Amino acid sequence: MDLIAGIQDAATEFARLVDGTQPGQLDNPTPCANFTVRDLINHVASGATMFAIAFDQGSVPEEELEPLFGDVLGDDYKGALAAAIDKAATAFTRPGALEGNVVLPFGEFARQDALGLAVFDVMVHAWDLASATGQELRLTQADAAVGLELAREHIVDAMRDGNTFADIVIVDEESGAWAELVAYTGRQPEYT
Repeated sequence: MDLIAGIQDAATEFARLVDGTQPGQLDNPTPCANFTVRDLINHVASGATMFAIAFDQGSVPEEELEPLFGDVLGDDYKGALAAAIDKAATAFTRPGALEGNVVLPFGEFARQDALGLAVFDVMVHAWDLASATGQELRLTQADAAVGLELAREHIVDAMRDGNTFADIVIVDEESGAWAELVAYTGRQPEYT
């Protein structure tokens, strides 16, 4: 599977959805536990920045990590998200970026595995954002099947704390890959 193409597609779709998000929707709840729309955009922007730093430097120094736990959006949520995505895209595509290991705040990973985490995370958050703002999600069932495969590789029971991920929601196998993916992360596929 081409993880670079996967993260580019997921990030492009997330950015498109952010561009379509109106300021009046920033306080909307989302399917992601305890996140408003603004919190969700902030999470993806800070995550993209964290991954960019880690992929550039091998890890995230404490002095660069601490600000990422706060508000990284400021008054321009669309611009801040776009800048973070650009920074991550540059880090992921530089020569040798996927060789060796990288240390993230939640553990050390082979760079390929770390990128796999980012792919399914951004895919699921794109679904969250589309659901919370009433927009059409343009990622395909094939994209969701890739995300589901990555989620099954990377989500461990210890992560199912109700905040990061909840227990798997049981869905009919005929529901489609998106329903299976979001259900695997503990979300209700029919979120409204």
